[in-house]
Amino acid sequence: MKVAVSIGAAILIASLCWAVSTSLRSEEGDNRDATSENVPPPPVLAVPLARAKEAQKLEGIGTVLNPDGLLQLDADIRSATVAENFSRGQLERFKMSTMLSRQTIENAVRQEGINSSILRLAVTRLQQTWGDKAPFLSAESRQALMANIANGSRAILRLDFSDTADGMLHNVRVMPLRGGPETNVDEIWAAPSGNLAMPGVSFFGLINAGPGLRAGDRARVIADNPDGPVGVIIPGAAIVVYAGKSWCYVKMGPEKYERREVSLDAPVEEGFLVKSGFEAGTRVVIKGASILLAREATPGSLDDDDDGGGEAQVPVDAVKKPGAPSPVAQNHTAPRADPD
Repeated sequence: MKVAVSIGAAILIASLCWAVSTSLRSEEGDNRDATSENVPPPPVLAVPLARAKEAQKLEGIGTVLNPDGLLQLDADIRSATVAENFSRGQLERFKMSTMLSRQTIENAVRQEGINSSILRLAVTRLQQTWGDKAPFLSAESRQALMANIANGSRAILRLDFSDTADGMLHNVRVMPLRGGPETNVDEIWAAPSGNLAMPGVSFFGLINAGPGLRAGDRARVIADNPDGPVGVIIPGAAIVVYAGKSWCYVKMGPEKYERREVSLDAPVEEGFLVKSGFEAGTRVVIKGASILLAREATPGSLDDDDDGGGEAQVPVDAVKKPGAPSPVAQNHTAPRADPD
């Protein structure tokens, strides 16, 4: 009787232990499943590329010109204008008179023609020397400017650039070579001839004269190229390093990414200017690029569909070719062998 009771008690205890163990294993499994389901996939953020907006900077050399030649030319034009006006008026008076001989009238016609030719020649010299877009071609504007140049408050510069530009420069500033604040160039126009010492493009400009910007002084010139940079800006956060080159990931579709090489030759404030290979609106990964690079190193190792989960975000070129180098993250250092 005692033996039967002991056997029954043992069976009851074993049953309770089995039930408790099964319950614990079931709770652990449920917890693992819940934890696996609640863990979000690694974040990957892609943004569209914008066209380059930053103006390209051009640097050149400015020379403050001696105004004596311009002042002399202005004086010649004034004298020729007075002579031409007088001879024309005299000819008109002679033609209305009936008391003068034919020879006198012919001499007046010849003199009026000579004075007109002298005036046209002086104006042509002004255009050829300073350009047909110079702001002082008209007599009215030239009169006010010559007075300011003569008293030293205004100065004319020649601006030479080694780089070429198809249009007129913008936001032009000059700084004396010996140091000093920037001075804006008020007006600028194309020079009729280049500078043999610096092949490129040349302009004339007007500034307010000051220390270091007098006749004969040299200055450093900075301007904005009117031909805006062609291309897009790749954000610096999108750059990853692989096999000694720089890359970024382009989003090709839902959960699909492609790695493209990026040139770092043109750094700008927001990242890098790229002139080819990318178009405005292309979406590049700026967060999670290192994760995509790691998945290329071990494709499928981070997939979460082993238990029927969602499809992993795998790059388009994630399948590593035979013999291809493994992706290496920036600043990654391989472990060294023990010297012993």
